Amino acid sequence: MASKLSFKRADSIAESMPDALRQSRYQMKKCFHRYVSKGRRLLKNQQLIEELDKSLDDKVEREKLVEGFLGYIICSTQEAVVLPSYVAFAVRMNPGIWEYVKVHSDDLSVEGITPSEYLKFKETLYDENWYAFFTDLGAYTYINHRCVDGNWN
Repeated sequence: MASKLSFKRADSIAESMPDALRQSRYQMKKCFHRYVSKGRRLLKNQQLIEELDKSLDDKVEREKLVEGFLGYIICSTQEAVVLPSYVAFAVRMNPGIWEYVKVHSDDLSVEGITPSEYLKFKETLYDENWYAFFTDLGAYTYINHRCVDGNWN
């Protein structure tokens, strides 16, 4: 079962995922083609699992994949951003521990990305001409009001 897998803190998804993809390359190419074929979108965990199930015909191969490390990654993924030909995954292995990876659907190459790169990827989903809106709140002063003898100062 996927929960029996050992995952060391020193390991990263970006380092381990290429080996997992290589083990069932044909099935994963088929799965990633299915993810990308419907265009730009945001997939939640349940949608990822459903698409994975639909793309695999052989029950034995499906069970092998779901019970392996790749199944563990897909089940730990909270959401995935699909911008053809890339799929970016937001994986939460444990509470408070997030990892972000980007997979190319054609050659299944995996690249670790930063949270800000993932957010940029996600914002690009809705706005191709992406730009960041930064606000400098240093100009605002916050006054601490204290109650002294029943009066607000």
